[in-house]
Amino acid sequence: MKKLLAISFFILILVSCQTQVVTPQKPIRSNSLDLYTTYNIQTNDARTMKVKVLKQDDTKIYGKLKSGENVVIEKKDVREVKKFNVVSSVFVALAAVAAVILIPI
Repeated sequence: MKKLLAISFFILILVSCQTQVVTPQKPIRSNSLDLYTTYNIQTNDARTMKVKVLKQDDTKIYGKLKSGENVVIEKKDVREVKKFNVVSSVFVALAAVAAVILIPI
């Protein structure tokens, strides 16, 4: 039982590392993305890119890949955007460790 609980918390930690900013049900808007923040952007053709957003206008997102390459992504082609959220992930990890230690089985 303790092993199952530990595995469940580990999966929860992995899932909580990213926050969905844009989904098919929640379309992209002009204020959805923060400038100079890194996002995982998935396009409609199933490409996934880790992009640092440098600029955006009404129709396009301008960014830079980790390799240093500049990219321009049409907003209409964006399917999903996820943002890394390190602070909440650390909090969830600490809570999981505390729960495993403090909950008697």
